[in-house]
Amino acid sequence: MAKLVFGLNQSLDGYVDHQVMPPEPGLFRHFIEHVRGLTGMVYGRRMYEVMRYWDEDLPDWDAEERDYAGGASQSGSCRAR
Repeated sequence: MAKLVFGLNQSLDGYVDHQVMPPEPGLFRHFIEHVRGLTGMVYGRRMYEVMRYWDEDLPDWDAEERDYAGGASQSGSCRAR
């Protein structure tokens, strides 16, 4: 039987803004390693739209961002309404 894991990324005060508050390098590396081990991800409509950012291959990304994008796209995702 497969294991279902719920994850949430937000600050202690409940604020979430990935443009204003990107994760620090150590935390980002943690997410990269975590995503590599996933079979898939399920998102709501809004988060799915946010995560589509990683479908691109932007020239200004550093090695860490490319690594995360590769892991996120390999694990697959689906959108829930």
